[in-house]
Amino acid sequence: MKKLFLILPLVFLLCFTFGCQQGEEVPEEAMAEQEEQKEAMDLALVRQLIEEVNIKFGEAVRSGDASTLASYYTEDATLLPPPNAPIIKGRGGIETYWATGFQMGLRDVVLTTVEVMAMNDMVCEIGEADATFQPEGMDEFKDKGKYLVIWKNVDGAWKLHVDIYNSSLPAQ
Repeated sequence: MKKLFLILPLVFLLCFTFGCQQGEEVPEEAMAEQEEQKEAMDLALVRQLIEEVNIKFGEAVRSGDASTLASYYTEDATLLPPPNAPIIKGRGGIETYWATGFQMGLRDVVLTTVEVMAMNDMVCEIGEADATFQPEGMDEFKDKGKYLVIWKNVDGAWKLHVDIYNSSLPAQ
């Protein structure tokens, strides 16, 4: 009988501990929906931050600042320019690429985000680009292109990690 008196408080304590619930139980479907909404809100914020970088990118093009353009890329970024141009790896090579573009007459670019998708700890952006060129001694001309960028968060800032774009200009 003494054992029963010792066991009953233990059983009561266990039932009380596991039987009490904090608030209502949320069905799995509702929890999944809440997670999707949270991710969608986070993705909306990331898109806004990317669009802000894209505006700064255009400003750097208009000012002819290849160093600032390169700073928007990760240290080990990869740039895949249009056909017949080599793959460029690393921030230094990317800075040289953009400096060469300015020498060839690149004067402006407007980037328009079409879609942003989450990819684990990175984000993929699909967009359209409108560029303006005016090589020395020539008339200004426009170019339309498309791009895909894999963005990576580095120390709280979203940076271009892989940049792939094409152009409407004929391949050289």
